[in-house]
Amino acid sequence: MNRTLMLVLLIIVSNLLCAKNYHVQPLGSDNNDGLSFAKAFKTIQKATNLVVAGDSILVYDGFYKGWDHFYKNSGVQSNPIVYFAKGQNVIINQSCGRGFDGLNIEGCDWIEVNGFRVQSIADPNGSGEDGIRAVLSNHIIIRNCIVDSCYRGIFTGYTDDFLAENNICKRSFGEHGIYVSNNSDEVTLRFNVCYGNKAAGIQLNPDVSSGSPGLSYHVFIYNNICYNNRIGLNLQGLYYSYVYNNLLYNNGSNNGGNGITLFHGDAATGCNDVKVFNNTVVVPNGSQWAILAVESDSLWIVNNILISFSSKGCLDIESSCSNYYGDYNILNDRMTTDQGNSYINFAQWQNKGHDLHSILAKDNSSLFEDLTNNDYHLSALSAARNSGSSQVANLVSTDLDNEKRPQGNSFDIGCYEFRESTQVDQHEERKFDYILKYQDDFLIVEGLEEGQSIMLTNLFGQVIERAERINISNLTHGIYFISIVSHNGYLLATVKVDI
Repeated sequence: MNRTLMLVLLIIVSNLLCAKNYHVQPLGSDNNDGLSFAKAFKTIQKATNLVVAGDSILVYDGFYKGWDHFYKNSGVQSNPIVYFAKGQNVIINQSCGRGFDGLNIEGCDWIEVNGFRVQSIADPNGSGEDGIRAVLSNHIIIRNCIVDSCYRGIFTGYTDDFLAENNICKRSFGEHGIYVSNNSDEVTLRFNVCYGNKAAGIQLNPDVSSGSPGLSYHVFIYNNICYNNRIGLNLQGLYYSYVYNNLLYNNGSNNGGNGITLFHGDAATGCNDVKVFNNTVVVPNGSQWAILAVESDSLWIVNNILISFSSKGCLDIESSCSNYYGDYNILNDRMTTDQGNSYINFAQWQNKGHDLHSILAKDNSSLFEDLTNNDYHLSALSAARNSGSSQVANLVSTDLDNEKRPQGNSFDIGCYEFRESTQVDQHEERKFDYILKYQDDFLIVEGLEEGQSIMLTNLFGQVIERAERINISNLTHGIYFISIVSHNGYLLATVKVDI
């Protein structure tokens, strides 16, 4: 082994040995050293003031004041700083003390927040404070959190390489569920549920007024569910980005909002080269359009169910948009290119060269399993079955339930793939003998065949991890599902576990 490599390995080992777990619990004391449950701190802020790269803060069930990680130590790629809720009821119900934010991360990188409930943080000044805030910080992960009844849910600004996954952001009384702003690039928002927010479920705008370029590059928004917001997805200035497998329904009722908005707004330009694939968007009476696009270039709208109960119709692709490509969608018989000053029907829309392989929805309810009760899985007679395009294949290989695509002769349209009975029967014919075991911090399965792997999902059906063995040391306690997945993506067996 050469000396350089040996030195690197020694540094890594040294960092691991020096990493600390600080414990916080309601009956603790900030006079303790925090290095065990018995000697836990009382406040999270005490641990925040001490952590360095590789350290974790383990917080046990109870009510807490938030924390302010303001220009303190950062993590590094191999050793992030992790805030981890050890129970399902680690509740932040007081602001951190910097404004009225619940949790604040500012001027620090490589930090993860996992499993906290942030609720009812008051904003008496109406100054737009947040349940969870990350600003001027890169490589931030917010996962498995619930943010309820704050001015905004999760907010970021000037934050590259940001990941928000498996969060529930609901009832924001001022603005959005998840709000990404200020020139943030390499953003991934996935498996989140956003509902009952005053403005958008998910809002993304780069704000050119805050500095150049006023654009956000490489944004991935997929497998989210947004409902009962003013707008489902409100997107400005996205470049080379992807929006797919999202379920958006009942957004804009009595508020004049939309399912998806792609526009210029506060960004430097409108959206450019954005792929909108396999979404299910249903907007109610009193709303506007399933998709509104303004001043945007090179939009790809493919394999989407875009249904509107509004008098304004399903699509408003403004004449200010260039290089629009829409096809293999399911649409209603009403479109506009000028914000509803005039309308055209489906046949006239196709005569313009749009949606030549798309389908006119003649009966909205027949598309879904149970439209009345918001079950948007495809019905057996749905026109969306086997009617989509395979041009999405490099991006959309599974659906919102993590079912493999395609299952029939072609891709299905919308966020759900119909589970074909022939494939289900094939799975049931084979018998497997698996033994589930816990080994150290890992969950393993004996009896896996070559190419098979383990997939861990939560109660929402959202995938936590897929691997040959699952590290459970940082999981929030609760009910999960363990599935055995074949090399080609089929589910072979599933069992519920309490971790």
